[in-house]
Amino acid sequence: MADPAARLTNYNIAHNPLIFLLTRRFMGQVHRMLKRLGAEHLNGLDAGCGEGHLTTYLAHRQAIKHIVGLDLDHRHLAYAGRYHPVCPFVQADIGRLPFKDHSVDYVLCTEVLEHLPDPGRALEELRRVVRRRGHIVVSVPHEPFFHWGNRLRGQYRDDGGWTPDHVNRWKRREFIGFLERYVTVHDGLTWETFPWLLFHGTFHA
Repeated sequence: MADPAARLTNYNIAHNPLIFLLTRRFMGQVHRMLKRLGAEHLNGLDAGCGEGHLTTYLAHRQAIKHIVGLDLDHRHLAYAGRYHPVCPFVQADIGRLPFKDHSVDYVLCTEVLEHLPDPGRALEELRRVVRRRGHIVVSVPHEPFFHWGNRLRGQYRDDGGWTPDHVNRWKRREFIGFLERYVTVHDGLTWETFPWLLFHGTFHA
């Protein structure tokens, strides 16, 4: 396993101080949103937890307690299990979740849907495993600002600054329109979480 410092990227101030500060501000808003839900008293699912950085940030600040982290990439989960053992981690596809219907109270899904060819399928599956009218806290990159941030940093030059594995590129209104097919949106943040969009809602019954 590589040294953890080599894998922290945006979570390490030495990598890029500005991106680190924006990431911390975003994580702080996720923390506040979950605290308002009382998520520390609920059973949750972090769908697309990656290497567990956000999960650990939230757990150490008592925003979450009873949660399972899920990701498709076994390398991410190996890292999370070694360096962020704050909860159980499960390898699975977000489109085929290994959980019973209505078995969790809320889901956290940050920086996942932009990677999926069929994000609607993922939201349908999340709605299945969450209790009726259960909560979702979800984020995606805010385009075109995320794209221009990449260009200013000289990232992904061969792709014109577009993140190569982002198959969905949502503006705020577009993402709200998509999300409202599945979710009643109660709260949304734009500039407070720049360059990401962050929403809280409850699934339609």
